[in-house]
Amino acid sequence: MDLLNLARTSKALRQVLMSRKSISVWIAARRAAGATTPPEPPEDMSEPSWAQLLFGPAVCSQCSTKNIHRVDFALRRRLCIVCRKRNLVFSIKFRSQCPGLKESVMDLLPYTKIGGWAHGHASNSRFYWKPDLYEIGKRSAELEEDVDAGKPGAQKRLKSFRAERILLVDSIIQGCSEFEKWVKAEAEAQAHNAHERRCQRREALKIRMLALGYELADINFMGMHAVPGSNVDKPLTDDAWRRIRAKVDTKLSHARQARLFAARRRRASEYKGKAEHCYSNLLSQVLPVQRLCLPALSQVTELACFKDFLDPNKDVQPADWEHAVDQLPQSLSEWMSEHRDQYTSLLPSHAQGARGKAMTIRLMSDPSIDSWRHEAMANFAGPLDLATSVFRETNSEMILIGRDICYAWGVKGPRLEYSARGAEAVNALLRVLQLDPTSTTVSTLEGLSIQFICACCQQDRYLSWRSCVLHFVESSETDHSYPQWQMVGPDYAASSSTRGERPGNNDGYPPPRIETWLCNHCGDYLEPDLLDLGSRADIVQHLRDEHDVDDPVVDVDLFSYPIFECFLGSTEL
Repeated sequence: MDLLNLARTSKALRQVLMSRKSISVWIAARRAAGATTPPEPPEDMSEPSWAQLLFGPAVCSQCSTKNIHRVDFALRRRLCIVCRKRNLVFSIKFRSQCPGLKESVMDLLPYTKIGGWAHGHASNSRFYWKPDLYEIGKRSAELEEDVDAGKPGAQKRLKSFRAERILLVDSIIQGCSEFEKWVKAEAEAQAHNAHERRCQRREALKIRMLALGYELADINFMGMHAVPGSNVDKPLTDDAWRRIRAKVDTKLSHARQARLFAARRRRASEYKGKAEHCYSNLLSQVLPVQRLCLPALSQVTELACFKDFLDPNKDVQPADWEHAVDQLPQSLSEWMSEHRDQYTSLLPSHAQGARGKAMTIRLMSDPSIDSWRHEAMANFAGPLDLATSVFRETNSEMILIGRDICYAWGVKGPRLEYSARGAEAVNALLRVLQLDPTSTTVSTLEGLSIQFICACCQQDRYLSWRSCVLHFVESSETDHSYPQWQMVGPDYAASSSTRGERPGNNDGYPPPRIETWLCNHCGDYLEPDLLDLGSRADIVQHLRDEHDVDDPVVDVDLFSYPIFECFLGSTEL
């Protein structure tokens, strides 16, 4: 291409370079031009014309449209789509598109198999260049006129012309495949060379980036393809580096921050997973009834023994994990006491009373576990264990009474507040039952199986004690300024409890909680399944069959694990 440009600079140089004496210069330039050795020029083209076709500007030979890289070797041209559509003649439509020309003219010209509407794809059809058809048709007609005029040797010249043209066409068509193979090989070689140059440039960029103080991890995190100037297939010069250095520095600075942030998140996730695993192992060994007050697995990062591991910049050693596991029971005890005190503080000051004692975590492998079953939950909840401790979930209006609050602190999301109206309803019930509000627990009321009627309402509807609380809280102060209850006895409640149902299921109020009963002697208790909840009768039978306990005691041999419908999406046992 340089030689072609040189030949166009002046007439003197053009005369020298276009003379036959300079053929060796063109041959040497052609052989050194490509990534692979270009093919010899065909017999119908000179070295300069062949060089122009192979290495000339990527423009249409007809209209100079740019970015036309493909060479049509059969037509010896680079052609754009518009020019193909305008000037190519489909052999089948020859008569309509070239009126006045004989069809035999097509035998004298090479043809392409890529039409104007083929989108660059070859076919079995033949397309001829229209200007060439008229030009060769004109020459053929002139020779035929000489024959008709009876000029000497005219017949021989016509035959010789046709024979030479037919041989040239065969040569051109046969040579196209060789030239196309070279084009493909040249493109692959050029792509390979460009890739090698890009790799060399990227290595040079990497050296300069490391010299700026960045680490290889920063470069790999961003990816070399994202480095400004890395996709250029030219050598990296000092001037080029000065132009792109500021952009590279900014990109790498952001990449370093993103890498460190991702590493911290990954380490934090890894530490949390390991902490959950440690807690899960302990959870499988703990006395089952204590699970009522223990945190969920997702709350493990709140435990004091694991809080230091939340710092992702800290390198936690195996000895640190062993120490944390040793401290885990104490951390759990502190966590439960902290949450108990937090909810106790929501009670009115006159109802807070003495705080409960800390709960010691007991494992099933403890030799004295049988005695601890009787004491595991004793005196822990303090005033929260009383039936007068009534709370309301602000979003769902769900009522939690007494020890139910322990369930809430193991669930993410609920926001609770003390319900003075709910406590007022319970105090009225206790007056009817002649029970002391300072000592009556939820378990005491559940064991009575007594139903009530609201004296403020005009209808006689039997209510369980829990439904009484819900009924009064939901009623307006106008109709129910203060609670009034009448006791009606244990009729329906006693029979319903034997089926594992909660008293008052048919009193017109949906149950505020769903109960599943669990064994407190082993880890093989029934898992709560929301479609098939374990009943009290199931666990009683399990205790008789597996543990020889004929007269099980609630909270000692078996316990009820409440699942509140408003929290079903976040329960973890």
